[in-house]
Amino acid sequence: MACSCQKNRKQYEVVTAEGKVVFPTSSESTAKAVAKRYPGSTVREKPKPGTATTAR
Repeated sequence: MACSCQKNRKQYEVVTAEGKVVFPTSSESTAKAVAKRYPGSTVREKPKPGTATTAR
């Protein structure tokens, strides 16, 4: 049986001003540190698989 411990873990992404994901991680503090290297970038929680998102 496969481990399901990653299923409930939050994931974060560093997103540039252009909207490109440049760094995925499970550590929010690491994501914030990496975001400082990309001017205008943001840190967001990665959406769970199967979650519908719509662009407006």
